[in-house]
Amino acid sequence: DRFNVKIIKSHDPLVQSAQKLRYENFFDANIPNRRINIDRDEFDNFCDHLIVIDTSISENHIVGTYRLLINEDHNFSKKFYTETEFNISKLKKLNFRILEAGRSCVHSDYRDGSIIRLLWKGLASYIEEQKIDFIIGCASFNNNMKKDINSYLSYLEHYHLAPKEYRSYPLKSKLFFWKKQSKLNINQVKIFKSLPPLIKAYIRAGAWIGKGAIFDKLFNTIDVCILLKVENIRKKYLNMKVNN
Repeated sequence: DRFNVKIIKSHDPLVQSAQKLRYENFFDANIPNRRINIDRDEFDNFCDHLIVIDTSISENHIVGTYRLLINEDHNFSKKFYTETEFNISKLKKLNFRILEAGRSCVHSDYRDGSIIRLLWKGLASYIEEQKIDFIIGCASFNNNMKKDINSYLSYLEHYHLAPKEYRSYPLKSKLFFWKKQSKLNINQVKIFKSLPPLIKAYIRAGAWIGKGAIFDKLFNTIDVCILLKVENIRKKYLNMKVNN
């Protein structure tokens, strides 16, 4: 009862609070990246925003958020943020209703796993309500993980690479160069445990990873493309729908 999970539209005043939380998560607070301390781009105006509010603090204290964008009515000319990093043309040619789930973050005081579960509950309800077929998004490795990135990306490619008919590819202008390691040299259990929490959550839900990776100069991260077919999502995630 303490937390309120809801969808808000782009014109809702709470969107700016979600953007502030995103800024605090994605940027070094000591190095201003904006004139005002919010993370905002042109995609925000076309998205729904999934938020978790801690009502014990206030009715606008946002502690978790996801940004949601649908290719409405199969309008394949509509761009996703993912397309600024990856080529997803194979997927867009198929007859899927696609949801991009991005800008996921949780307040630093609430990272015990409960808020990410609430976000997934909200996402499961949204998927059912909007009749989504496929989920895409970008997930990041922080720059401090760069020394082990060859192991991480090799593991993802050996064990979780998307089928060719759905596979994404990095844009050449942002391509991150890495060295693929032999499958024999990959400690599957150890590497999975040390993956970023969001990537682990997607893999546990049944997601694939696109080919390769990009380097995002703005966020100073190494990003991979997430590809998740809704019919493949493990039942425990689809059963997390929020009670109306």
